[in-house]
Amino acid sequence: MSPSRPRVVIIGGNFAGLVAASRLPCDYDVTVVDARADFEWTPNIHEILSGVKDREGVVLPRAECVSRYGHTFVHDAVTKIDRDNSSVMTEGGLVLPYDACLVAAGSQRTTFGVDGADKHALGFRLVDDAVRIAGRLDKLAARQRRASVVIVGGGVSGIEALGEILRRRGQGDEFNIHVVELESRILDQLPQGLASDALQRFAPYPVTLHTNAAVTQVDGRSVTLGSGEKLTADLCIWSAGMTLPDFLRDAGLNDTGDDWLPVEDTLRSRYADNIFVAGDCADLPTPVRKQAYYAMDMGEVAGDNISRLFRDRRQRRFRAAAMPMVISFGDITTWLVAGESVVASPLLAAAKEGVYQVTMARLASPKEPLRYSTDVVGRAAMATRQLLLPQLTPSKLFLGLTGSRIIV
Repeated sequence: MSPSRPRVVIIGGNFAGLVAASRLPCDYDVTVVDARADFEWTPNIHEILSGVKDREGVVLPRAECVSRYGHTFVHDAVTKIDRDNSSVMTEGGLVLPYDACLVAAGSQRTTFGVDGADKHALGFRLVDDAVRIAGRLDKLAARQRRASVVIVGGGVSGIEALGEILRRRGQGDEFNIHVVELESRILDQLPQGLASDALQRFAPYPVTLHTNAAVTQVDGRSVTLGSGEKLTADLCIWSAGMTLPDFLRDAGLNDTGDDWLPVEDTLRSRYADNIFVAGDCADLPTPVRKQAYYAMDMGEVAGDNISRLFRDRRQRRFRAAAMPMVISFGDITTWLVAGESVVASPLLAAAKEGVYQVTMARLASPKEPLRYSTDVVGRAAMATRQLLLPQLTPSKLFLGLTGSRIIV
């Protein structure tokens, strides 16, 4: 290791990367590298589809955040990790040497090689994806003919996108919607009761569900299923499938056939003693869902373990805490999932919004969150106007109370 300031390179500046950076002391030479200038609060990007949030409401400038942590941000794309020389190369030609590296590059969308999907389907993964989809929905809503929207993927992101498209009915926007899911039911990794409740909630609306259905082709006007059925698609939203970022496939941090990067329970790579992996791209000994709160917890442990590495201290083990999951379904309901138990209530939207506001403030400035409160106030004001106030009418409050229930 270097006898001077320890050098740390963090690849990726979203949940795991920013939390890790915030844990590292200022007397380390820490560089956070990311191809996008803004941190993106991806758990809430579905609300952009209905206008409840806009782009500015779900992003933070990475350079400002990292500067407040006392570190350096590089706006560039990583192209290679050279393990032999302990350095990271970027698209802009930089060579960043490290004594320790954290890979927190997340995941990227995959269309599984489906013919036409990359060209004609709009991915639903990042903030700008949601902005692009919202713009298309605006144009389709202005047409005389009711447009048809196909959502590929009936997981959490697909169902939350469906909820926001249905929320647009409040402003007079109506669409015929198809949800295509490869598995036998939507939300297949979550309790059966949740999936059953979701089916009941969108039953009154023009939504058609296709389960056990594979997409074989997407073109400019339709989506073709494995059965041969062709669905009219004025807009195809692709919310299915995540894969490892391309530059990590030949980084020597996994074996052929591994989907992700294997790590010890300390988050140290199984292939390099001075490389740690956190967030979506980590393959843990005990797998967890690829969710923001787990990524943040991993970032905390990874940041601490990098410091422990330099101080020759025993490494912390990552233990995933049992965390409830909040899934919103537009203005119709919100579900709280804890183990196999599910609570449904429109009033839970406020709880999800509270988590969002608090975490954004924490990431903006972990040591002095109130000092940098301008953006927080702006986000809170918009959320109150667009999300919470519509729920405070007498009829909506009554619906919230009477619509609350425990699902077993």
